[in-house]
Amino acid sequence: MHMLPDVQEWNKLCSWGILDWLREKKESGILRQVGFSFHGPCKDFLALLEVYDWDFCQIQLNYSDENYQAGLTGLKAAHEKGLPVMIMEPLLGGKLVNGLPKAAEERFQQAVPGRSNAEWGLRWVWNRPEVTLLLSGMNEMEQLEANVACAGQAAPDMLSEEEQAAYRDVKQIFADSYKVHCTGCHYCMPCPAGVNIPGCFSAYNARSAVDKNTGRMQYLMTTLMGNNPSYASLCKKCGKCEAHCPQHLEIRKELENVSAEMEGVMFKGARAGLKLMRKFKK
Repeated sequence: MHMLPDVQEWNKLCSWGILDWLREKKESGILRQVGFSFHGPCKDFLALLEVYDWDFCQIQLNYSDENYQAGLTGLKAAHEKGLPVMIMEPLLGGKLVNGLPKAAEERFQQAVPGRSNAEWGLRWVWNRPEVTLLLSGMNEMEQLEANVACAGQAAPDMLSEEEQAAYRDVKQIFADSYKVHCTGCHYCMPCPAGVNIPGCFSAYNARSAVDKNTGRMQYLMTTLMGNNPSYASLCKKCGKCEAHCPQHLEIRKELENVSAEMEGVMFKGARAGLKLMRKFKK
């Protein structure tokens, strides 16, 4: 079930008879296992885990943002339910290979000279004992050979303390370039206006720390792909979030900045297109 965003979408599929269809296909042997891939807030992922007896799931995960989408919380929850977990975007679409800040590359080379940026990204995912399978896009034989060689040495809990320290330092380098120092604790949630506050800040920070296109795509996926839009300009400035923020962030002001930077022509076009699509589906 590709790209299930939330329980509401699953319930819609159920109203169309998906449960009977899946049961029939599994009983006939045409389908052996049923899983879902996910792009959306962690709370929706956790809810989706409970609505069907899934055989596996697929989430996005990499070392640059442990709290994005399902994140480490979702990974652990799925593993605790006994689900195999497939990981996509371990290198963030290549951004963790070709888009690293110079200081990050230097820190990695200091820890293990000669190791590629790609191997650093893949090894972080393979180190997690909850991970069943890692998916990595490759377009050259050299990349395939390098990834196979790296996989042959991979094992859960393989990272040394020195390597883990390097990841911590690199993540701090990313954090130092963030626009909003949000920790993703979610104490500000739920927002009465429906804004995904941590998700908005995460995408905004990715725009600064990685590149503009990564931030924009992350913002689209985070705030528009579910049944309930959650973008920054929905903010009603009630201030409830700021009363609960342990970092004492000026959330209302920062959401204005997010809206100004992230909700340009491309975003508005996507929002209008999705609105028409939902209206057509109804």
